[in-house]
Amino acid sequence: MRGIRLLVLGVIWLGSFFLAFDRVNISLAAPRIMEELAFDGVRMGLVLSAYYWGYMLGNFFGGLRGGQDRLRGVTTLLILVWSALTALSGSCHTLWQFGAVRVAFGLAEGATANLMHRLQNNWLLPAERGRGYGIFIGFVYLGVALGMPLVGWLIKTWDWRVMFYLSGLMTLALVALFWTVVRDHPAAHPWLPAAEGRALQAAIAGDRERLEPDGSAPPKLDMGERLRRLFAIPHFWRLCVAAFFCIGVYFTNMSWLPGYLVRERGYSILASGIYLTIPYLAAFAGMWAAGALGDKLGNRSAVALVMGLLSCPAIIALAYSSEVNATIALMSLMLFLNSAALNGIMVLLFDIVPAEIFGAGVGLVGGLSGGLAGIVGPLLVGWLYDLTGSFVAGFYALAAGVVIGAVFLWPMIAHERQVKEEKRARAAVRGGMSD
Repeated sequence: MRGIRLLVLGVIWLGSFFLAFDRVNISLAAPRIMEELAFDGVRMGLVLSAYYWGYMLGNFFGGLRGGQDRLRGVTTLLILVWSALTALSGSCHTLWQFGAVRVAFGLAEGATANLMHRLQNNWLLPAERGRGYGIFIGFVYLGVALGMPLVGWLIKTWDWRVMFYLSGLMTLALVALFWTVVRDHPAAHPWLPAAEGRALQAAIAGDRERLEPDGSAPPKLDMGERLRRLFAIPHFWRLCVAAFFCIGVYFTNMSWLPGYLVRERGYSILASGIYLTIPYLAAFAGMWAAGALGDKLGNRSAVALVMGLLSCPAIIALAYSSEVNATIALMSLMLFLNSAALNGIMVLLFDIVPAEIFGAGVGLVGGLSGGLAGIVGPLLVGWLYDLTGSFVAGFYALAAGVVIGAVFLWPMIAHERQVKEEKRARAAVRGGMSD
């Protein structure tokens, strides 16, 4: 990756940074919101999970949007909308106001995330997918790691409402950058030589799964047909279940880890934001390392299964940790392993889902399964906290989930191997015909 292609991908990755920064700032504000508005754990859990109702619908229906054109224009508009909704979060005073704003915010971000996946998929070469996706999600973790200290400082210096106003204002810079730099395909970018753009686009398209064996474009598919074709893929539903449990850990930690450090460990809001920098940098490392490992080994489902199982004891150990250094170290290990498992699951979509229904696949795995996980996880942890007065039971629930997710990944190992063998066979046939 270099030159204009690296610049385009860099702006897309920066978009994922702000996707996280504007999403998780409410997590650090949660203790102050609970105090000022007298919200208990369940009410705050509803506020935190409201985003994921919108995210689930936005990501799902964004994936069902047909075609690969105008992705850049729609994405730019959605970024503008979510920056305004970030600022509007600072004006909320009731549970219902928070619910409405956060659902709308989730709709905008969910649709944006799906379109960014599709844009990135149009610019990444086959051998770069694991690392490229790792960097994309790594920038999500950077949005948390670098954003948390800033958010903590803004809350300490002013208050949580001003923090939301300023966060929305900062995101506006992304709108102009995205519109200026990004294009839907390499061949359409005015800054790339025409021959280079066409060659890149052909190399990317040549490795994609296709619905038609001869690679020809099928007739335009309606929503029902795209879903039918997706569920005709062997084991696709298993991937959805595995994603639910893996993304559940990812989203729940984004929602509750700051509150956990403040309410259970007694850290200040500013200290919580600073301490969380290290675990989320570890998550970036896990996402990138798993992507590189998956690119090298060629079996991402095996990487995801192993990393998911290893994250279970790390989560349980974290539940009983009390010393500061041990707590941060275990958080770092947990997020490293969870993000590594998540990389394997999500990059499988790039490898096994045909290009014509890729957006719908992201919508189902990342949007529907991930959105449901984001709804259930924060609510479950909030309810268990109210019930027991501790986060320990919530950590046990997350640990059980990652084991279940890993079990559902087991049959995917053989299926992934079969898909890649078929790709190699088709490539050999095409090479023989060209000779």
